[in-house]
Amino acid sequence: MQRTRRTSIFIFLLLMLVVVLGFLFRLVDLDDPPLDFNPTRQLRSAIIARGIYYAGLKEVEPEIQALAISYRQAMEKLEPPIVETIVAFIYRLMGSEMLWVSKIISSIFWFIGAFFLFDLGRRMESPLASLFGVCYFIFLPFGIQASRSFQPDPLLTMGILLSAWALYRWNHSRSWKWVIIVGLSGGMTGLIKPVGLLFVGGMALGIYLYSIKTDIRTHSRNTQQNNKFKRTFLWNPKIWVMVVLMVSPFLIYYLLGIRDETSGYFKNWTIVSHWRDVLSPSFFIRWMIQVDNNLNLVVVLAGLLGTLVASGENRALLFGFWAGYILLGFLFPHHILTHNYYHLPLVGLVALSLVPLFGTINKRIIEQGLFIQVAYVALFLFFSFYNGWIGRSILLGNDYHDHPQFWREIGNAIPSDAKTIGITQDYGFRLMYYGWRKVGLWPQGAEVGEFNNIAKDVEYFVITAKNQASDDLTIFLDTHYPVFAEGVGYVIYNISQEE
Repeated sequence: MQRTRRTSIFIFLLLMLVVVLGFLFRLVDLDDPPLDFNPTRQLRSAIIARGIYYAGLKEVEPEIQALAISYRQAMEKLEPPIVETIVAFIYRLMGSEMLWVSKIISSIFWFIGAFFLFDLGRRMESPLASLFGVCYFIFLPFGIQASRSFQPDPLLTMGILLSAWALYRWNHSRSWKWVIIVGLSGGMTGLIKPVGLLFVGGMALGIYLYSIKTDIRTHSRNTQQNNKFKRTFLWNPKIWVMVVLMVSPFLIYYLLGIRDETSGYFKNWTIVSHWRDVLSPSFFIRWMIQVDNNLNLVVVLAGLLGTLVASGENRALLFGFWAGYILLGFLFPHHILTHNYYHLPLVGLVALSLVPLFGTINKRIIEQGLFIQVAYVALFLFFSFYNGWIGRSILLGNDYHDHPQFWREIGNAIPSDAKTIGITQDYGFRLMYYGWRKVGLWPQGAEVGEFNNIAKDVEYFVITAKNQASDDLTIFLDTHYPVFAEGVGYVIYNISQEE
């Protein structure tokens, strides 16, 4: 008993060390602009948060307030602005807009997810095996960078892990309390991003089928009674309440609230329009390359092995989790190859899948002497902290502190009431956020002969992404229009008058 207590205290202290160091790594270079990881997505959230914040301000210039609100309204309606609203609320408490707050908020969500991961892992296997899974989750360099990004995905990963934990607890209780918790956590996850339902649904189905199989075995061997039990279980009101709670937020917000945007996104970005990608062998190779670049394919393979050695209930949950990720890749073939944050839930999945594997290894280590046991834990912690240091170095290696001033310079050069079009980074979000100027986008692949139609009634043409501007367009602008303003990295033409 005393030895068990000492072991529990030791694991608790190690967990606290892991959490503290992991969080400190995420505080590195906190005030650096969010341009190092999917800047388009992060700046979109920054613009929305600013619009929410300015909408509630009383002592602010009406023109600036209207501009911030209009920029927010210009953003395509996708997920509900949950994280953005929280960040805007903190802006209000602090009395000013401080974008670095978003990194702390996203990191907090990630560590809440780590808590549910640890508690689920210790129930599945053991506290030490769960701690090792948490180490991967916290110290993976990709996770360090992505988990503090200003977008819904860190919160989504938290929601998926919360749902996994709740489903596991429900299967051991079957009470109405856990029905409600599972339904609400799954519904919240699907509301954060619809793809969350793929993971929650996969895990729920895995646990559900395992539960039917187990209950039938223990209930009766009589075929007639088994069939009666199956019908009763399938029409169990608890199951249907759980399902309704899971899907209702998604149906209300996405299919009723923003139906047009949802249908357009589904038509343009899913397998509906990208089905040819799935038929190409290179699709799977590129998918694996993405996984290897972000999560290390060897570790992912170890996670798959952990799933295979897991016990029946644990394996059912993990199989459902993996099925959700695989289905995500097939439903969104373009994004799974080009958007690394689509793999962020996989970090939680691999971490949880490693727990049964570590549990198996730990049982063999326990049979060894104290020196081997200490060396085993020390080696694992050393390589975990090494990974964390790599993640920290990546954050420090990206320096964008001078970028806001660059975009402010361009914004100051463009008259506030001018109609502008251009070729610029991240759909114009950098200029919109830092320069307070909104520009129309020159269509990709448009011909110079279409210039008069596309730029009709436009006064200025700005180019900041020179590598995206064709030689024909650049020559045309240089030949026909005077340069209104120019600096290192940008040029603005006055196209309201020809030379």
